[in-house]
Amino acid sequence: MNNDNPEHAMTFGELLELIHDQQRRINVLETAFSYLAFGLEGKSCQLLIHSLKLEANNQTYDTKTQEYFAKLAEQFEVRNSGVSETATIPNDHNI
Repeated sequence: MNNDNPEHAMTFGELLELIHDQQRRINVLETAFSYLAFGLEGKSCQLLIHSLKLEANNQTYDTKTQEYFAKLAEQFEVRNSGVSETATIPNDHNI
């Protein structure tokens, strides 16, 4: 909060609404991104999965971020393999 300029101060309720809006936007992006697996050819999807796994092992990321990359790679593998099991988008509730 910016106490020096009351015009830019935000109430707690406004902050919560901003956070919820950002969560909704992230959910939309995650869902849209997860559908890429259906549009990629086999080799392209395998390269994407490999890259996501590399990011999952990248020590410059914190543990939680690495887990998100690993979960996303797993989802792409499931969708690319043609398995009909339901995969979920990584979020704080799944990891």
